[in-house]
Amino acid sequence: MKKVLLGVLLAIGLFTYAQQIQDLPLFGLEQRTGTARFQAMAGAFGALGGDFSALAINPAGAAVFKHSQMGFGLSYFQTENNAQLNATNTQANKGHLSFNQAGIVFVYNNSKNSPWKKISLALNSDNSNQYKSRINAKGNTPNGLDQYFLHYANGTPFGDILKLDGELLEEAYLNIGSQIGYTAQQAFLGYYSGVLDPAELDNNSISSYVSNALYQQVRQNHQIQTKGRNSKFVATTAAQYKDFLFLGAGLEFQSLVFEKQGRINEDGYSANSPIQYIDFDNFIRTDGNGVALSLGAIARVSQFLRLGVSYKTPTWYTLSEKTHQQIGSNLEDVDIEFIDQNQINLFEDYRITIPSKITLSGALVVGKRGLISVDYSQQDFSTARFRPLRDPYFSDLNSAVSNSLGTINSLNIGGEFNLSRWSFRMGYSTQNSPFVNNTFNTINISAGLGWVFNGGRIDFAFSQWEQNQSISPLNYPGSTPFQMETRRNIASMTYTLFF
Repeated sequence: MKKVLLGVLLAIGLFTYAQQIQDLPLFGLEQRTGTARFQAMAGAFGALGGDFSALAINPAGAAVFKHSQMGFGLSYFQTENNAQLNATNTQANKGHLSFNQAGIVFVYNNSKNSPWKKISLALNSDNSNQYKSRINAKGNTPNGLDQYFLHYANGTPFGDILKLDGELLEEAYLNIGSQIGYTAQQAFLGYYSGVLDPAELDNNSISSYVSNALYQQVRQNHQIQTKGRNSKFVATTAAQYKDFLFLGAGLEFQSLVFEKQGRINEDGYSANSPIQYIDFDNFIRTDGNGVALSLGAIARVSQFLRLGVSYKTPTWYTLSEKTHQQIGSNLEDVDIEFIDQNQINLFEDYRITIPSKITLSGALVVGKRGLISVDYSQQDFSTARFRPLRDPYFSDLNSAVSNSLGTINSLNIGGEFNLSRWSFRMGYSTQNSPFVNNTFNTINISAGLGWVFNGGRIDFAFSQWEQNQSISPLNYPGSTPFQMETRRNIASMTYTLFF
């Protein structure tokens, strides 16, 4: 068995690789899945309540439950990614089944002559986001991988990236990363893979490099696989005042696991190019925990109209990360194969703050016959922050966040029609991109039905959302982005038991 070697990289690594800005919204954006009823109505429950997954939207909804109950849900997620790299289209699919929701609520009716009619205590766990996905993008580009390594190598003294006498290549890789930083580590990979050379081989102080790749354009095959989830656990207490006001507060705990494995295969160089192929792998795993507080109110303005408002504080995350890399080419050093998944870069724990969110809601309720509900929420991602703020690298990264990310506006609309024991539901939602240079929206359509029986209810839902985005596979200015259209189908079932 190979020995696992560890290297600890300081905060500089976070700025240059470990956490790209394009991954940041993944930790803060929520897919409104949860219970089947919630999913079928596109999560438009801010003024309705009475649903486990609605507790994360407006905690006052816990007081809308009429009696104690418990429930759990099962969902099948199927993701289809269509990627385009310079007019070449590639498709990849990924599907999985999982338990995605479980909750319980205790309703205590006040038997005394008090305007506070009842108090509810509720607990719910479900998934804010599922990260399981596969992306494949193929095409030609004028920006080869040599430009990535030149970007990091230029300005790094040649002597800094040479292994010491008696030092193994894999040991040098980790030592350079932990002692000098990520920039020198990438220059090291570029040199020992044969992709680049210093402008003067016998000058250890020189800091300029030349590429060994000759081409007009190259062929690239990108394979990116992600997995993990962002799970949330919500503890809520709420109360009903007379017949018209519901107030609630909730404490939300987030648990995050995110893995991304990226591989780039590159060829198509000129016939006289010393380099004829490059294979480059990057892996990152992020683990973290977050906490946030939410406050909300629902007012029964009239027999037909309900209004809701809720505020969720920023979510404070503490994150830890580790990475490993692997590279190969026809000019590689014979020992570079030992730099693989057993050489792990560890990063110092750091913190991020996901911005607060406010939600305004309204619903028209026509007795027991049906309803129409609308939620509008706003979240300014330009205020997301890497911490500590005084760290110069985080300061630079936060400036990039302020310039690259903007305000997210979300609109969710849901409807329900009841016929005897059956309920029929539909929903629609739209959300703009968090990136200021991306004008595409995420659109979701959903439908479902439910059946109430003595002592419980069973609900089914199907939803499909589409998203367009631009992805840069490597974190450097010359990376050629590819356009990706994602379609995710979600089928859910929830069983609820009254007691």
